[in-house]
Amino acid sequence: MDDTLRHQIDLAAFPADVQVTHVPGPGVVLRATQGGRGLELQVTPDAQRIYGEGPALSAALAQLKQAAAQGLPDAHPDGSFERLVFIGD
Repeated sequence: MDDTLRHQIDLAAFPADVQVTHVPGPGVVLRATQGGRGLELQVTPDAQRIYGEGPALSAALAQLKQAAAQGLPDAHPDGSFERLVFIGD
């Protein structure tokens, strides 16, 4: 994860018990986890191009933070997490 993305994650101020990481995938995939619960949000390359990389990632982080505040979903039986996709319109 590059320093700029780590800085944006830090600025989003997630609760202390929520970990946010950048995971491999198409575009930018962010994963918020808390215990055995979690959620991934994929920001497609089109979304980054249309909205700008910074604003698209900021919107994705805001969505993940809101999901964390409401309670992240349980992991799937295979250990994977639900994934939301932020696309360019």
